[in-house]
Amino acid sequence: MIKKQKIYILEQLSKWLGILLMIAIPLEILMFPSLPNLFGCLMTLLSYLIFRYFLKQKYILRSPFAFFMYLSMFMYRYLPLLATLTEGNPISVGFERPYETFIYESLVFILSSLAYYLVCNPKQRVKNSTLQKLLFKFDFFKIKVQTIWFLGFIGFAVRLYTFSTGGAEYGDVGGKFLDGVKYLLYAPMVLLFLDLTGLPKYRKTNKVWIYLTIVFLINIASNSRAAMITPIAIFGLLFFLHAVKNNIQIKEIISPRKFFILMLFLVFGLNMLSDLSYAMLYTRGGRSSVSKVELFQQTIATYQNKSLMQKIKTDRSKKTRSVENYTQGWTEAYIDNFMLNRYANLRITDETIYHADRRGYGDPVMQEHFWIQLILILPNPVLKFLNINYNKNDYRFSRGDLLSGGSLGSLVVTSHVGDGLATFGYWYFPFQFILNICVFFLLNTFLYFKGKKVIYSAFGLMNVFVFLGMFRNANGMIVDLGYCIRRYWQGIITYLIVLTIVGLIQKVLFKK
Repeated sequence: MIKKQKIYILEQLSKWLGILLMIAIPLEILMFPSLPNLFGCLMTLLSYLIFRYFLKQKYILRSPFAFFMYLSMFMYRYLPLLATLTEGNPISVGFERPYETFIYESLVFILSSLAYYLVCNPKQRVKNSTLQKLLFKFDFFKIKVQTIWFLGFIGFAVRLYTFSTGGAEYGDVGGKFLDGVKYLLYAPMVLLFLDLTGLPKYRKTNKVWIYLTIVFLINIASNSRAAMITPIAIFGLLFFLHAVKNNIQIKEIISPRKFFILMLFLVFGLNMLSDLSYAMLYTRGGRSSVSKVELFQQTIATYQNKSLMQKIKTDRSKKTRSVENYTQGWTEAYIDNFMLNRYANLRITDETIYHADRRGYGDPVMQEHFWIQLILILPNPVLKFLNINYNKNDYRFSRGDLLSGGSLGSLVVTSHVGDGLATFGYWYFPFQFILNICVFFLLNTFLYFKGKKVIYSAFGLMNVFVFLGMFRNANGMIVDLGYCIRRYWQGIITYLIVLTIVGLIQKVLFKK
């Protein structure tokens, strides 16, 4: 099914990840000689050595969606050293619990790697699980080009609708349903990599690029930084999977000169996206009082005003650096680049471990709130049926709010490690290990083995960026449990409902 051969993109990735470490670790030790920074370097090196073992075609093609989640775990331990060093800071900048942070994050990564190995080991006999067979029976893996376009237009309509209504509130069943299918907006991107679904290559790619350009502009107008980078990230992840599957060498599709130009464009493109994100934050305060078109115009005007942009960056830097220690309040200041900060902010682990130490490991208040949050994962109709009388509006605050002792409703993020230790003490580590096994197993149900072929569901391909972000700093272990208990099943059911509706529409419109 998967031939043994050297995969160009994986060889190059492994090689350059290693080269960057060979440069970064000596520089870190020379520029910032300290024992905490040495521990940080050892964590980074250990993460790379373990990740390199799994950076193989047989692991990626057999479990791509689980791999993308595992990739985010690796990025969280690998990127901080490089990102802080390029900004002239040590990896432990601002840390107050550096030894615990690096040791515990290393331990979690080892346990996560073991979980990934147990679930995704390619040496296991190729077979579909009961869940995969059930999904196949319901045509979950069946897709047509025409259907993909329909799904994209539905996602596009949902995106335009949510522009005017905003996010779904608690109890808003219709809003929650629409919020759960907004990923369909990116369905046409699958057409660029149609071989992953088992279908022949799609030739009319110009239409796809026009559609995606419109989507990108709308996402900028939404004043959401996450929405801005989502289509770029999905394309990158799908291209990576396509390149691994077909063993594509960059020189086969682009000349060295064009590749160099592309790299320059990416560097400047990242800077442009970073500046756009600052412009979005600046104009965000008035987004409730102006139309989306006006908000888009204000964002672009702010971006083009170079003196204003410089002032915004300076003011923001002063604000984020104003908190020198955790007793002064919550801070997420670590890496200036917002995209890297989203996936590599190791300081949040340090900060949440500090607060876990302050509250005490296995804190009863954290435990009580955890179990309440676990119950509140269930939909309101189920809670009413079970006669559970919790008002979800009373718990509209994050685990980070509770852990940090700040204002409830601030919705600050937390780390898996800090939140886990504060809630379960050292029992957190085996709990997280078991939970990772469950999540990896569920993610693997989005592909199907058919003879010697692997078919990736369009649902899985549309959600690759979601999988990449499943382990980043957010609300701790409760997010993983929420996925296993509700979001996994809800995603499948809503997708099948939409597929059924699209199938009926197609029958009506195109019946012979």
